[in-house]
Amino acid sequence: MNEKFYQYSDPDRIKAVVDTLAAVTEPERPFTRLVFSDEYKEARTWLQSQFEGVGLECQIDAGGNLIGTRKAASNTSPARKMIIGSHIDTVAAGGRFDGIAGVIAGLETIHYLNQNDIPIPFELEIVDFLGEELNVWGTSCLGSRHMAGLLTDDLLGRKDLDGRRLSEEVRKVGGSGIAATAPRRDADSIIACLELHIEQSRMLEQEGIDIGVVTDIPGISRYAITVTGSAGHSGTTKMPERKDALVTASYIVTEVREFALETSAQDNQHFVATVGRIEVYPNGAAVIPSQVSMILGLRASNAKSRDGFLSSLEAACNEISRQESCDIRIDPISTANVAPMDSTLRTYLTNSAEALGLSHSGIASGAGHDMAHMSRIAPAAMIFIPCKDGLSHCPEEFATPEAIARGSAVLTHTVLTMASRGYD
Repeated sequence: MNEKFYQYSDPDRIKAVVDTLAAVTEPERPFTRLVFSDEYKEARTWLQSQFEGVGLECQIDAGGNLIGTRKAASNTSPARKMIIGSHIDTVAAGGRFDGIAGVIAGLETIHYLNQNDIPIPFELEIVDFLGEELNVWGTSCLGSRHMAGLLTDDLLGRKDLDGRRLSEEVRKVGGSGIAATAPRRDADSIIACLELHIEQSRMLEQEGIDIGVVTDIPGISRYAITVTGSAGHSGTTKMPERKDALVTASYIVTEVREFALETSAQDNQHFVATVGRIEVYPNGAAVIPSQVSMILGLRASNAKSRDGFLSSLEAACNEISRQESCDIRIDPISTANVAPMDSTLRTYLTNSAEALGLSHSGIASGAGHDMAHMSRIAPAAMIFIPCKDGLSHCPEEFATPEAIARGSAVLTHTVLTMASRGYD
């Protein structure tokens, strides 16, 4: 093992942490560690012990984030800070690497600095961001939203189907449960926010590239589409007389796909659209559907592409509504603009990959990440590592310890480079 990156990161140690966290799951559906669940709390307790074991000072901040801090060598006040982090919560029946790899990468940096007794002129915060994955309250990136001052009373006041209020769940894991209307107080002292993540797509693996340097995180928008027709007996209502909400909805789904294909072909940047949730009422075998509710999700690196898609879809829905005699409404649920990654940090990451002899490429993220919110208040950047067949959010998700080690080495090398240039 004479590759340069092995001096910065240990694949065996990485594998051990992955395996330990993978075992903390709902037994009947691995790998499931939903935010606020007993499994999540158990994993967090274990992770805090790992933070403390490498000398980090631990705290849970007001947003419910677990933060382990390595103090700066200098006593400058306020201390400059660098954040490295990701998340350990998963989706239901998700994977062992989504989020977890990024937290491990931060720990690997601390291991290297400690083993080589290297002081650095800024504080290093290793962060497990609270609840990055979309949850039953319909909100993702809870911890990073709070750090960025974007976790509102409206979001925290939401209840799930069991009546659990989100603010109370945040309090139970050590956060305040209080809305954040401004960024964390020391945001001006943050010099960088860095995150390693599996790609969740196939480009790096297919092209044999070690490191993806993320160019941007797409703006994610969600819309509620409601189609209202008329119920009726499915055996007696003549076909020409029907106002079938489900048939009408099927035309909309088809148009979403066609317009998305056209938009992505015309736009050199990332664009996808998905109808990912459909509810039919009354959902009876002998009843013509009278209402369909759908959730449309858009992910775009270009706001003009998103807006053009929506204009085309609205025009198509007006025509479908006229032809099928059904009412169609499109209501916005949430909208977020694209989050470009910091160009200076991207250069640091690229230079570090080259110094370590690792191949690299710029790459747009198709998924949302905590760094999208952190980029609103501080310089932020991400690196992607290959994952097998591009699979993610499923038990088959896999990244090799060596791939994580390569990415961790790039992060550590970047920390050392920035440390050598001061930032105190």
